[in-house]
Amino acid sequence: MKNLLFLLYSAVFTVMIACNSRPKDAKELADSVNSTKDTATTANNIITVNEKEAEFATNAADGGIAEVSLANLAISKTENKAIADFANMMLKDHGAANDELIALAKSKNITLPATMSKDYQNSRNELAEKTGSDFDKKYADMMEKDHVRVLALMQHEAMKGTDPDLKAFANKMTPVINSHINAIRKIKGNLK
Repeated sequence: MKNLLFLLYSAVFTVMIACNSRPKDAKELADSVNSTKDTATTANNIITVNEKEAEFATNAADGGIAEVSLANLAISKTENKAIADFANMMLKDHGAANDELIALAKSKNITLPATMSKDYQNSRNELAEKTGSDFDKKYADMMEKDHVRVLALMQHEAMKGTDPDLKAFANKMTPVINSHINAIRKIKGNLK
């Protein structure tokens, strides 16, 4: 039976990939894989949450991967101590959140993206071209916008989510993300 399910899953996945002419980024691919998994059972190779819950996890993972990547870039480029300190906080907080989300997703058989989405990659590439205070301002702007978006994502999951573990993760992350917003807004106010 497991072999039959695996064959069926593989065939559906292959057809989905072949039919889509536009290449998918890691987040889109993870969402695609999750949507093909059967949510009616809790077998080891079957997803155990609904599609919206899996999509929350992939969106959260995409944002977390991007925060770590952008923080590494900031540490390598900035000469501003406040930006560097903020980036180190991103590495610590989002690194820990990413690890927690990976373990949670694994327990629910949710496929997460391994790399950031094209949108985040494009933003990172644009940021990498900046230097000096232009870099610091752009990084701070990106951090504020990204964290506002992620806060809304976490708050929505905390209020409307159906999986208790994902809701707990969102509830835990909401004050952390809010503190990041407050910190970056303070830094932005001091940038020249």
